Amino acid sequence: MHVLPGYAPELNPDELVWSHLKRTGVARNPRHKGEKLRDKVEAQLAEIRRLPDRIRSFFKPPSVAYIADW
Repeated sequence: MHVLPGYAPELNPDELVWSHLKRTGVARNPRHKGEKLRDKVEAQLAEIRRLPDRIRSFFKPPSVAYIADW
């Protein structure tokens, strides 16, 4: 068991996913007229789901190494 602070986004791999989306997706590709942000984000998350190596990469940074410590 690892005790984590109440607020530590750098220790959360989910934050790495959102950071990736912001760097490579939504923020870089403006929406077209009538396109919904939710649909665009869901499409990008679906794309990541099909890339197992990309998913593994979110668990490799030293800040989230505690996850593999079992």
